[in-house]
Amino acid sequence: MPNAPTLRQVCVRTAGDYLYATRQNVVSMLKNSGIYHRLRASSVWGLYLFLKNRKLFEDREREDAFYRNIIPGFKAGDLVFDIGANIGDKTDTFLRIGARVIAVDPDPRNQAILGQKFLRYRLTPRPVTIVGKAVGATVGVETLLTCAPGSVFNTLSKKGAAILSNGTNPPEHLLDPIEYQEKRSVEITTLDHLIDAYGVPALIKIDVVGFELEVLQGLHRSVPCLSFEISLPGFKQELLKCVEILGGLSACGQFNYTWDRRNGLALESWLDIQAFLRVLEACHEGPLEVFWRMQQ
Repeated sequence: MPNAPTLRQVCVRTAGDYLYATRQNVVSMLKNSGIYHRLRASSVWGLYLFLKNRKLFEDREREDAFYRNIIPGFKAGDLVFDIGANIGDKTDTFLRIGARVIAVDPDPRNQAILGQKFLRYRLTPRPVTIVGKAVGATVGVETLLTCAPGSVFNTLSKKGAAILSNGTNPPEHLLDPIEYQEKRSVEITTLDHLIDAYGVPALIKIDVVGFELEVLQGLHRSVPCLSFEISLPGFKQELLKCVEILGGLSACGQFNYTWDRRNGLALESWLDIQAFLRVLEACHEGPLEVFWRMQQ
């Protein structure tokens, strides 16, 4: 039989459990008040990462530099559309590089957190406009499939939800399949309508869990730079169609992609549509992010 724990071991373990529970209660309290999310978007959080988690700090710095370099002619004050903003991690990145951001997300919980992060508890609100809609091919109403309020896996894509909830073959990055418990009707706008309302952005970033093709079907003009995330192999055909849509917007567009922004782009040079389609034929697994921009 294993030796019984000593009194000291019991006390240390109990104290550790108490401190952990206390810390979790404090975090929960800060989240409920909105202060937690405000702190995560502050210079204080950057200093905390620099002192306590240098790797995360350096990863964040690399991502900031990545976007500064990827957007043609980017300058402070340029406009960025964050489509599928969720709780604003990418919005925060775009703000750090000096952009004005249109943060678009149909989930009420995410909208509240975006407001807490960037507009409340500040002497001067950040240059963020929150649009509480989803983006698709046409203006109207669609059904948002919800697994939990604010989840990054909430989606308008029935195919995306089916893949994520497939208990026999869930994506590699998920330990368990996702269970979609609620359906909610949400308003749909289009990229064309957002451009009419707010102006031409320097970058459109799209992360919508399988609804990328529908989002791009609502765009009929070129922009300086656009990116969309998509998962393989489930969305291979949608990926190729997305690239074809972008290629049809301008003969001057070029393509590249990345598996991880912290490591930069996968290709040494940007490619035209035909060369890029040939490259994509060899891509079979994992989430990737495609970038399309006008020739410099």
